[in-house]
This record gives sequence, structure tokens and C-alpha cells, in this order.
Amino acid sequence: MKNTAAFHEGREGDVAGLVREVQGRVGALADLLHGLNEEVVEGTDATGAVVARVSGAGLLLGLTIDPRAMRDLDHVAMSAAIQGAIGAARSETGERLARAMEEFAESPAPGDPLAPYVQALLREE
Repeated sequence: MKNTAAFHEGREGDVAGLVREVQGRVGALADLLHGLNEEVVEGTDATGAVVARVSGAGLLLGLTIDPRAMRDLDHVAMSAAIQGAIGAARSETGERLARAMEEFAESPAPGDPLAPYVQALLREE
């Protein structure tokens, strides 16, 4: 990452080399996001009667509903249980993304000139 370090220090460097280094970093980020998107995350409602499975992008993949819940819950309670399970799964997906981005930002390439901007972006919520 010598070109990135040169740019960070305000020295002249190889612009083509700098672009290659930045593209490598962007590629690593794209790989990280693709890997997270491929994950399947489960979430359960407060009663444990409903389990939702979502993709890393938060898309609903499936629901498992305890047969007793089908019998014991009315439509309003069932709706709340389903929403709770989906919300729990999506929340876990968001937490995984936040942890991955934090790790990515905390281990930048030496002299990464974009690191302060990435970290500032992650702090904005």
C-alpha cells in the first residue's frame, strides 16, 4: 500500500498504483458484503412460537410456526408474533453488518486515506 501511504502523506506517487490499491480495497469490501448477503439468519418472536429465516440482505426466506401457536393465537397475536420473529432476524442481520463494517474500518490498509471517512460514516446512525 505504498501508493496509498504516499497519497496520505501528501507525497507524489504512482496514480495508477493508487487506483489499483483502492480498487483492491473496494473489492475486499464487495466480497465482504457478498458473503454477508449469502448468510441465512434466524430470529424468534418473544414467545418462541415463530422462527423467521432471512437472507443477509433481510429478505424473508421462510417461517416456521409452532402448531400450538396456530391453535392458541388469534390472528392479531399471530401477526405480532410473525412480525416479531422477522424483526428479530433482520435486527441480527443489521448487527452482523455493523460488526463486519466496524472490523473492516478498524483494519484499514496502512496509511489508508479513506479510513477516517469510512469511520465517520459508520458513526453516523
